[in-house]
Amino acid sequence: MDETIALFYLGYRAGVAGPKRVLDKLGFGRPHHRILFVVARQPGIAIASLIEMLEVSRQALHRPLGDLVKQGYVAQKAAPTNRRLAMLSLTPKGAALESKLTELQAQAFAKAFAVTGPDAEQQWKAVMRALAEQVRPAITV
Repeated sequence: MDETIALFYLGYRAGVAGPKRVLDKLGFGRPHHRILFVVARQPGIAIASLIEMLEVSRQALHRPLGDLVKQGYVAQKAAPTNRRLAMLSLTPKGAALESKLTELQAQAFAKAFAVTGPDAEQQWKAVMRALAEQVRPAITV
């Protein structure tokens, strides 16, 4: 089991290495990337829902989200039905950055799956889905 856990950590590092280089140049980190990823897939998400999805505190979200808004990657506007509710979406600049980061990760996975054979991707997804369901049941992507 030690090898499995060690490979998980090393694989994770490899999976985020490309995006990390891009984020480092911008003065951003993994929290910024996670925000961009979620907001790209759920445009109009409320800040409260983002906090719940990322499982972070409002305080932990404050700085990275503020950075993204201030630098023009994320737009924040009041909900039409409740002006106190802030809704988030990516700006074109944010969408371009998120797309670049996702493409770098997709390339890393494509290389790994090319080496491991045609069934590896489905098997990997099954393992990751089983792990994910331990903390958030019935995840669908």
